[in-house]
Order: sequence, then C-alpha cells, then structure tokens
Amino acid sequence: MKKNSAWQKFRYRFDNLMSKGTGSLLFLLAVITTCVVVLGGLAAVALGGADGQGTASTGKSIWFTLMHAINTGVLAKEEGSVPYLTIMTIVTLVGIFITSFLIGTISNWIKDKMMDLQRGKSRVIEKGHTVIIGFDDNIIGIIEELILANENQRDAAVVVMSDMDKIRMEEAIGDHISDTGNVRLVCRNGRPDSLNDLQVCSLDTCKSIIVNLNNDFMTVKTILLCKSILEDNDNKGACIIATVRDPEVIAPATIAGGSRAEILNFHNTIARLMVQSGRHPGMSEILSEILSFEGNEIYVEDNPSLTGLTISQINLRLTDCVAIGMVKGDKPLINCDLKTVLEEGDKLIRIALDDDELVLKESAQPDESLFSSDTGIVEEAHTLLIIGYSDMISQILIEENAYAVPGSRVILAAEPGNIDMDSLPAPDQLDNIYVDVRECNIYKRIILEELVAEGPSSIMLLSDNSLNYEEADARTLMLQLHLNNITEEKGRMIPLTIQMNTTGNQRLSQMLRAADYVVSSSITSKMMVQISEERHIRAILENLISEEGSAIYMKPIIRYIKIDKPVDFYTLAAAAARYDEILIGYKKYTADGTFAIEINPADREARQFSDRDDLIVLART
Repeated sequence: MKKNSAWQKFRYRFDNLMSKGTGSLLFLLAVITTCVVVLGGLAAVALGGADGQGTASTGKSIWFTLMHAINTGVLAKEEGSVPYLTIMTIVTLVGIFITSFLIGTISNWIKDKMMDLQRGKSRVIEKGHTVIIGFDDNIIGIIEELILANENQRDAAVVVMSDMDKIRMEEAIGDHISDTGNVRLVCRNGRPDSLNDLQVCSLDTCKSIIVNLNNDFMTVKTILLCKSILEDNDNKGACIIATVRDPEVIAPATIAGGSRAEILNFHNTIARLMVQSGRHPGMSEILSEILSFEGNEIYVEDNPSLTGLTISQINLRLTDCVAIGMVKGDKPLINCDLKTVLEEGDKLIRIALDDDELVLKESAQPDESLFSSDTGIVEEAHTLLIIGYSDMISQILIEENAYAVPGSRVILAAEPGNIDMDSLPAPDQLDNIYVDVRECNIYKRIILEELVAEGPSSIMLLSDNSLNYEEADARTLMLQLHLNNITEEKGRMIPLTIQMNTTGNQRLSQMLRAADYVVSSSITSKMMVQISEERHIRAILENLISEEGSAIYMKPIIRYIKIDKPVDFYTLAAAAARYDEILIGYKKYTADGTFAIEINPADREARQFSDRDDLIVLART
C-alpha cells in the first residue's frame, strides 16, 4: 500500500481544520499571530533591539512586535538597525495578512448569521404558542382563525415552520393578512421530518401542534417526531392535530400520535359536508359559522345553577344562546334524551356569540295552540348529478347512500379515462342509491344540457385533483357559468354544491349566484383550529356533521308549527322538542327565491314564516 507523504497528511489535517467553520479559522489565526509575535520579539531581543544595545526586556520587545503586527503605522516611525527593521517589516507584512484575514472571517461570520436569521434558523423562545407545520393554501385560513381565537389574549404567538424560505412565507401571509391583532406571527425555515428543525419551534413549551402537510406519509412521520419531542420534554398538555387524505393512513397516523393526536380524515370530512350541503342548501354556511371563531361558536362551561334542569328547560330560559348538549365526565352528549338532567360536575354545551356569563330568565311559555300536527313532507327518491371526478368520490357515494331514500340515483359524469371504476363502492355497499356512470366531455355545453334535462334534484361539481389548484378552480368556474345559464333558461333553481380549492376562488364562485353553495377545504382548517384551542370539541364537531348520532338537519317548518300566525323562537323550540330535537336557528326565504340563514337569532320575538321556510335543528334522523 502506498504511504501518504507528510505534505499530504498536513494538507488533509489543514483542510479538516478549515472546514470546521469560523471558530477553527479564528483559532488558526490566533496561533499564527502568537507564533509570529513571539518569534519576532525573541529575534528582536537577539539582535539587540532597536538601539542594538539590548536594553529592552523580552516582554517589552514582544509587546512592540505585537503593535507592529496589528498597526502598520508603527513601522513608519520605527528606528533602529537594519536587521531589526527587517524583522519588524516582516512582522508588519504578516500582520497585514492576518488582519485582512481576520476582518474577512468576521465579516463572513456576521453575514452567515444574518442569513441564518433571514432564513429563520434561530430557536423560538415562546410559551403556550401554537405551532403550524407546513405551508400551503390552507395556511391563511388557519392563521385567520387563530387570530380570531386569540383576539382576547394579551400575548399569543403562532409559529409557522416550513421548508419554504422565511421571507417568502412572511410575504405570502402579509399579502392576505394585514392585521394580526394580538397574535405575534413567527416564521421558521425547516424540514418537517427533521428532529433538529422541529426543536427550533420549541415544541417542549407549545400549546398545540397543527400538522398541515399535503403528503400523508410525511404527515405520519412528522406526527411521530412531534410526539417524541413532546414526551421527551414532558409537555403533557400539548396535542397534535393533523389531517390525512387517504383513509388507509388514518390507522398509522393514529398509532404514531397515540393519545396525543387528533387525526381528521380530509376526504371524509369534505365528502360529508359536500353531501349535506347538496341535500340542504345553506348547510355550508351554517357549518362555516359554527366552526369559525367569528360569529356564533360552540362553548363548553361549568354552571352549577343549571343542575337539575334538562336541555329543553334550559333553552326556554336562555336569551342569547342555545344549549345543545352536556358533557358528562369526559363524554360529550349532543341532543341527549330530553329527560336527562345536568348533574353536579356536568358541563353545558352551547352555541353563542361569545363566552359571556350565562344569564337565565324566567321560563318562557310556548304557545302550544300554534303547534302543527303535520309530520312534514315525506322525502322521495331523488337524482344527484355529480360532474367531475376526484379521489374522494367513493366517500361521497357512501355518504350519499347513508342519507338517501331507497330508489335514489346518482349520475356520475366525468371526462373519458378519468373514472377509476375499481375505486367506486361495490353495488352491495350502496343499498339506497344506483350509480349511473357517464364518460363524456363535461366541458361541452350540449353535454351539460343533456345531463340537466334528466331532472336532477341537486348538482355537485367536483374539482379535478390531477390539476393544480388554480387551473382546477378555473375549470370549475366555467362549468358553474354554463350550469347557471342552462338552469335559468329552463326556469329551474337546482341546488349547486361546488368544491373549490382556494378561498379566493370560493368567494368568486359565491358571487356568481346567491343560490350556489361552496364547500372548500377551509372548513377542515376551521375544524383543526377549533380542536387546537379546545381538544374535547373534536367529538362535538364530528357529531354535528355525522350521519350517526345527532347531526344538523334542515326540516320544513310546517312539520312543527302552523304558519298562519307569527311565532316566537321559544314556541319553535318547544315544537321541535316534541320530536326530541333542538332548535338552533332557521332558514327563511325571501320573495326573490333567495334565503337567509340565522343561527342563534338575537331576536327571540314572534316572526311570520312561510311554508317554504325550514327550521335548523339537531336531530337523530
């Protein structure tokens, strides 16, 4: 084996030393400077010093040599023998090199530190903050909700970490949010699958972690890392909230997070909301308000004065909120048996504008003479037209089957080659609906006219997830324009539920026609923030949008009361209680065919209703 030369070994060790950073460079400069100054000082003593008499001490000679090394102006005033001046000249020249190298090293170190600060690499020093991992189109909605949630907090902080450049993140947020209120936003650059980068966000002192990543596999890994950090640092109060798109990933994500994680299935949530909005126009607006920290929201409170009362009795004594259930132990009960009373230690679940102290009045006296004996309109089999295809179509069909009357039909129309037949539920899984698959050019008006001519009772537009968000939304808007015009020409108002990817395009879609109802992933963002602020609210929210248990429904008002006279909110609530339902608001139509949604109406006085109006209730079916 060929041996390395001494020079090669020196070069190797020198390269290793230089590659270790600024500290190694400064150490090397200090060693060189010391050697030059000491050797120069000793040489000056040996030559007799400046006067050639050798009167200067060794220490003084070394001091003068150091002054020559760091100050070139000293040499111009120096006098002495030629050998002495030669030594001092060499020292000065070496000093020029060392000084220049030192200034360059320090300059580069400061520049690197500034770049690190700009890239967001420094550790966050916060406590009780919310950490958001990942940066995509949902981030603005999440931050907006966190700002609303913390508007009554004095010093709230939100840390956003992504592999995106820190300055780009700050600019993107600033373009949409001009006022962060009481919330201090901190952006950090890092990889979600890096333990060191995650620790920069101070997970050991955070309140909650929202994992906002598009990649399900990366989401699972990030949850695992976050859990490890929380447990290593004994942060018992923090929880992890994440969404996954693939149902198959729910189990691994749940295992990874254990008891610390709340995992939401993105597709299940959006599919469920799409189906409910299609069946009950205005449902998206209801859920958006309840899920948001702006307007009416859900509160859980302990109020000993309610002990011994049922939910229906409490609602007859409330003036500015609606009681919807109770928490017994750790279990929330929504629209529980009306005979169930609040016991000591139970908490009330209510919908209210704010968390002000609960005020009870004398119990209202409903006018039972206005109660209706009509059981309501019997639902008939219907036809749902789905235009477009996405990877959550299977879940949409399953949700539609859960609510549909037997004999209903679903027409699924999409571009040729886009439909994955193997992903559709088997016919034996869909006992209430029949799926009629159509492969056609959905962007041709004549095709759309033929589909509308089949008389669907509602239409659902799905976003093409094979395209980027903006292109997919642009195509959806074009389909909406066609359908608006076609239905207007036919004189029909068909409920239209639209899946949009961005909130900006969602607002644009809503401007096209007041009867259109848009559901976007922003609702999932609202749910994530709600759970991050109050973890136990997850069970309540899922109950409200699930076909199991008590969920939100819109039912004809003629099922509850006679419409020939004005009726107040308390009479409506008592009429709903006859069916073991809780009234939370109503949908009231106007003369031009549009309607307004009111949740927890501030005015509890009598109003006149029409047979087109609906009550918004919590019901089991």
